[in-house]
Amino acid sequence: MIGNIISQINQLWKKGFFHLAVSNYSVQLIVFSSHLLIAKIMSPEDVGFIKVIETMISIAVVLGAGGATFAILKLIPENKDELIRNFLLKSALKSTLLFSIGTTILFVLLTYLGILNDEKKYNSLFYLYSLVILPSVLLQMLIRYYQSIDNFKRISVFIFYIKLASAVIILGITYFFFIRGYIISTIITSAVSILLLLFDLRKEFKTSSKEEFTALKKQFNSLSNTAFTSQIVDQAKLHAPFLIAYILVKDKVEFGHYAFALLLVQGMNVLVSSVQQFLIPKMSETSRNLDVFFEKYALLEKKFNWISVGLFVLAQIFIPVFVYIFYGDKYDEAIMLLRIMLLGWLIQGFSSLKGIIFLSLGKMRYVLYSSSAILILSSPVMYFLTLKYGGMGAAWSYVAQNVVSLGCLIFFEKMLVKKFRNN
Repeated sequence: MIGNIISQINQLWKKGFFHLAVSNYSVQLIVFSSHLLIAKIMSPEDVGFIKVIETMISIAVVLGAGGATFAILKLIPENKDELIRNFLLKSALKSTLLFSIGTTILFVLLTYLGILNDEKKYNSLFYLYSLVILPSVLLQMLIRYYQSIDNFKRISVFIFYIKLASAVIILGITYFFFIRGYIISTIITSAVSILLLLFDLRKEFKTSSKEEFTALKKQFNSLSNTAFTSQIVDQAKLHAPFLIAYILVKDKVEFGHYAFALLLVQGMNVLVSSVQQFLIPKMSETSRNLDVFFEKYALLEKKFNWISVGLFVLAQIFIPVFVYIFYGDKYDEAIMLLRIMLLGWLIQGFSSLKGIIFLSLGKMRYVLYSSSAILILSSPVMYFLTLKYGGMGAAWSYVAQNVVSLGCLIFFEKMLVKKFRNN
């Protein structure tokens, strides 16, 4: 038993999973540390606003990719020819550049019209932060390309060292210049990272082919467009609890405590994202053998669920202790919200790998169906809870949405499996 576990760990190590997880943790640690520092030196009200602006930007970054990141994660592992891979990389870069510029313009316009924020004193921060969108989207796309060609170790080591080198700069400037310093540091480090990755990929850009790959281009555009549509709904679903709280919780201090609790819970999502990024290309490679695909998925999901339970127990014990030691009684009101939302995180963990089935098999419409169902079914419940109970209701909304999410994903998973079995 123990020997089998050690053998599986060694296999994951060789394939680069732990390199990916460590690099993701290093990136998240830097960002998370900046947030914790801001929460330390700023009021709960300011923390709430910062969470708002970063949520808006995170939505813009995902939509700015235009679905290209999913297309390369799906198509490149299925095509080993270097010319095809280079074609897909160039197509993804062009698509991403176009969508990210359009998203940035839209973000600035919505800020100017007062749709994203009705307090003009904060508009300058929205305008400044919009400069993060383009480099962040391009960096995300290039990282996904490395993952799609199964080069986890190389990109993971790169991410680790570039973020480690910029950690002191980001945290130092954030400490002295607050959110403006954090924004400027993020823009600079993202731009430098892109230049380094493009230099590393210079051979891919020199390689060209006279073949137009018409069928492949059509498939790439189809996957990208479907993914983009799905991501719009998915982002609305993902951030609905927070955005509803932003609209309905009028007490800015109470909203700040809720935002702080959400910040801590979301800090735990790095494990989920690491597993997803690692598994999608791996599962895509076996998508043509459905028996092997579903057998492998069932085994991975069972293991991940047990890991989620263990992390949930540890988080319930140690995160409140950390908050008390680091912040004193400043965020005492956030602790109960945190404990409630951790329950939602656990439920989310049980469903987080189910989306891999849809992505690996290229069935993005199932992501659209499930996200739409989750959004439609959970929004009235979240609205009522938040309107009735304020910040506490917003915390329970997070749990409610993840319960609905688990039910919907199980339903669509069974529907997809049944469809493939019958075929």
